Amino acid sequence: MFWNYLKSALRNLRKNKLFALINITGLALGLTIYVFGGLLIEYEQTHDQFFKNANRTYTIGSYAAEGLDVGVDLMGSTFSAVGPIIETELTDVELMARTITREFLVKMDAEGFYEPIEFTDPSLLKIFDFSYIQGDDSALEDPSGIVITESLAIKYFGTTDVQGKVVTLDNEFDFSVAAVIRDVPKNSHFNSEIIGSAMQVLAPMKALGRMRNIDEAGDWDNLSIGNMTYVLLPGHLDAEWLDDQLSSIYERLVPINTRDVIGGLFARQLKDANLVIWDMIGLPVVMAIQVLSLLVLAIACVNYTNLATAQSLGRSREVGMRQTMGANKRQLLFQFLVESLTIAAIAMVMAVAALEIIIPLFNNASNKAMTINYLHTLPWLILTTTLVGLFAGAYPAWLITRTKPLDALRDIARKGKKGSKVRSVMIGTQFAISAFMLAVVTIVFMQNQKVEESSYVFPRSEIYTLGRLNIDGIRDRLDTLRHELEAQPNIESVSFSWQVPFEQNNSTYDVALQPGDEAGKIRMHHLSMTPEFLKTYDIPLLEGRNLSRDISNDVRGDESEVVNVLVNELALAKLGIDSPADALNQRLYRITEDNSLRELIIVGIVPTQNIIGLFNTEKPWIFMYQPSSLRIGSVRFTGSDPMKAVDQIESAWKRVIPEYPIQGRFLDDVFNDVYKILKYMNMALAGFAFVALSLAMFGLFGLAAFMATQRTREIGVRKVLGANSFQIARLLVWQFSKPVMWALLAALPAAFFASKVYLGFFADRIDTQMIILLVSGFVSVMLAWGTVAGHAIRISRSNPIIALRYE
Repeated sequence: MFWNYLKSALRNLRKNKLFALINITGLALGLTIYVFGGLLIEYEQTHDQFFKNANRTYTIGSYAAEGLDVGVDLMGSTFSAVGPIIETELTDVELMARTITREFLVKMDAEGFYEPIEFTDPSLLKIFDFSYIQGDDSALEDPSGIVITESLAIKYFGTTDVQGKVVTLDNEFDFSVAAVIRDVPKNSHFNSEIIGSAMQVLAPMKALGRMRNIDEAGDWDNLSIGNMTYVLLPGHLDAEWLDDQLSSIYERLVPINTRDVIGGLFARQLKDANLVIWDMIGLPVVMAIQVLSLLVLAIACVNYTNLATAQSLGRSREVGMRQTMGANKRQLLFQFLVESLTIAAIAMVMAVAALEIIIPLFNNASNKAMTINYLHTLPWLILTTTLVGLFAGAYPAWLITRTKPLDALRDIARKGKKGSKVRSVMIGTQFAISAFMLAVVTIVFMQNQKVEESSYVFPRSEIYTLGRLNIDGIRDRLDTLRHELEAQPNIESVSFSWQVPFEQNNSTYDVALQPGDEAGKIRMHHLSMTPEFLKTYDIPLLEGRNLSRDISNDVRGDESEVVNVLVNELALAKLGIDSPADALNQRLYRITEDNSLRELIIVGIVPTQNIIGLFNTEKPWIFMYQPSSLRIGSVRFTGSDPMKAVDQIESAWKRVIPEYPIQGRFLDDVFNDVYKILKYMNMALAGFAFVALSLAMFGLFGLAAFMATQRTREIGVRKVLGANSFQIARLLVWQFSKPVMWALLAALPAAFFASKVYLGFFADRIDTQMIILLVSGFVSVMLAWGTVAGHAIRISRSNPIIALRYE
């Protein structure tokens, strides 16, 4: 019996090719999005599971202190001093290891490249069972030994037989290769492009202390995303136990000043370490992918249901004949469900075939390694196909089989109004989801565009940055480099600073108008820079003067107790100073426990600008000239040929600092490093919305066809009585418009609240949210009307004699 029904389903598909094409294509598109979303979520949530101890390994993160205002609510890392405290205080912990990432010039033989070095405790090799080509997990117990990956060994030496080879960092520090490990698979947080670049070199933590004068026991000064702390627990303990212990450590042992930065410590399983960036920003990306892919599949199913209903009611005479010949309702229901399952199965095969093309393209674009493991995935695919087939086909099968034999033979089902309310609800629901997604995507796109446009307050397309200037062998030659660059014809200005706009660094001072005034202290961001920084970035002086190399108090030395500074207008507002003129020569006092610089004198005021940008609000800033804290250069060039300017910059660098390769990039690239998160989000949401809207239009086309077929005789009578084509078309479009209108009433308020949550992540928000929502709703209606209008006009122009002879 089943095979007969299957043959009948295939014959029906061949007979109705257009409906079959729309049904299968729409369902295949929805299944493609749904399955891809499921595979992506599974890929992201199963990172690092190939490590033997993955389920017992946890990373330690920090909650941002209340009022810290750095654009994030939590961080996936913590201060390096926390690790040794955990190791000492929590005797139940099996192992603890930290990583601190620093970039160095790495030379092996004659070649040299800048590479990120992960300095770590030797126990890291015990926690993670890396695959060793040479050496073993004791490699980092030697303070001069390093571990390199297979790809790096081949890159530098052309072979993996490199144990004992000498590696030099920054032309100064020699190490020997103690072990070579196979490349860590891409689905690991070690290869996260957002947290940091792929792991290439591991070096002992003790070596970092020797090279950069950093205490091996850790510090409470530096909190960076890529600096991880790992904890290996015994099997009977979990994250809840570790969270309780971390709360106790925070209350007892974290310094008071540090609590102004972090409001607590937390543990997360290793598999979630790669999702840290989304948690930091607060965007529920995984949940969004799940919801959106499910919504797209729901639209595809509703689309199929509407089209299948229109098609199946056209087969009412066939149903009536089968009932007359003795077929019962159960047999008829089974027949139509088999047809629905057949279409779902064909659509799933098409979806899987499409994914075999899409996934490799996605992997190349995103540096991921997603695959379809059919042995693991097949049960889920079969279950999805079955549920979709039953869910999408249940209503049209039930509707046609409940028709009485006499009514079926007279074709009353097709020409009557059975199920019209249900179909209207389905098409309205489908359209509401599509309109909701279109409105949200439009607002997200406009907000992201505003973020990008606001970044042009700085001449980011005219600046080339030079990195890693805080090396002793480079820092002493910065003035020479500046003079050499300024002599080039296409170079307008050159400055050096601790950071440049759009870098997500947050270095702060606590200052007050009176010495030791803890109650009145204000947290202010500070930026070390050379006097040319203002000219390079078009930052005007509102009052006072710029800093100068020729005034001793303008230059902060290591022993300085008083230094002249610039501040922005927001800093004055925070301090309660009424005007820029009143601020000149005002003294500020640092609230600090050490004996370093304590007194700041304001000599100039600049406007408030969002230097960090993106998710951050505008901050109060202090600018000072501190030569020992310059790490990045900014070269402002002129002319329409930026690559010519880059050639001049590289030539000047080679003349002044030949032993270190230049590390330069455009300021545009600095911005795009962070903005790419929003750009990818734009692309993903736009893709979801396009598919959802396309499927909704398919559904509307099916409804229009069904409505026109239902009212063929009515149309003929109206035309005979004098109705013109425009009136007929308007009648059909209006009947169709009813579910669309109430769908908008549901979609637009939902889109308003959803987009309001997204806008809440930004300090600088668009102020046209309501206008965008209304325009999106209008566009949705226009698309819907356009979809059905052509079909309605064609029906309205048909010969009334044909319509009246319809029965």
